[in-house]
Amino acid sequence: MKLIFTDEYAYLLLILLALLFIVYLISRKLAKKRVITFGNFEVLEKVSGRTFFTPEIVPMFLRILAIILIIVSISNPRLVYTQYASNVEYVFAIDTSSSMLTPDFFPNRLEVAKKIVWDSLENLQNTKVGIVTFAGKAYVKSKLTDDLATLKEIIMNLNTETPAGTAIGEALISSATLLSNGDENKNKTIILITDGRNNVGVSLEDAVKALVTHGIRVYAIGIGKTDSLNITLPEEARELNATMAEYPTLDEESLIWISNTTNGKYFRASNVEELKKAIEESLEKKEVTINPLTYLLLAACLILLLEWSLEMTKFRIIP
Repeated sequence: MKLIFTDEYAYLLLILLALLFIVYLISRKLAKKRVITFGNFEVLEKVSGRTFFTPEIVPMFLRILAIILIIVSISNPRLVYTQYASNVEYVFAIDTSSSMLTPDFFPNRLEVAKKIVWDSLENLQNTKVGIVTFAGKAYVKSKLTDDLATLKEIIMNLNTETPAGTAIGEALISSATLLSNGDENKNKTIILITDGRNNVGVSLEDAVKALVTHGIRVYAIGIGKTDSLNITLPEEARELNATMAEYPTLDEESLIWISNTTNGKYFRASNVEELKKAIEESLEKKEVTINPLTYLLLAACLILLLEWSLEMTKFRIIP
């Protein structure tokens, strides 16, 4: 959140504060001349004690605070903060092929992706989200819904799937079908998370043509370290008849093309923090502006009323 001033009067605040401070010092000096002389001032200090909040300081402090609020008000202030946009519908398209079990992320790419997507759902209150997974074919796990509890349960229960392969094109078509059945007045976004290349099913060219027709953006996230890794696959992958493979097989060129063609963006996530940032930046945000003028003037009036009340009662100076 930030406070901005849309008028040049904001700069008068510093000048006025300086003048008020000078006036305060002068008034203090003049007031001392009217103090009744006491025979032994040190004895008076011991009897009455020293206090910062002397009768003249408290009203002066309140008066200065009220003037600050008034000057801020006439400077036409605006409170600006960022929040997640509610006029967007999302589909998370998550790669669940055996290569997502690669342990360059702990414990593996798929588990980390699940956890971060699960966390990101908290930012999508009252936003409809769908879930598609894909290996050698695409699977619709959830149609568009704003039921976060159901979405989270689906995400955490995701596992690698068969048949072997990476059907990115088919996953994009399935995601586009979900979004095209949503609210036509809302923006449509696919967040694609994969570590591979399209090697089965619908071609990327045909998939992207459908996305462009429906005005759907793709934020593609390539997950995995950039180093070539020769890894013996975990037991879960061997159960899917996968063999030892050299990583990475990520087709960044195609993912960049998909993102650029659909007016989205491509991210490379080589570690957990980069993956978090990529998903965070894929969620659309908007700036909200608040005009606090009424509240500032009301606060200034209340402070001036308090200052006047104190001067008439507790801090009233007896001639």
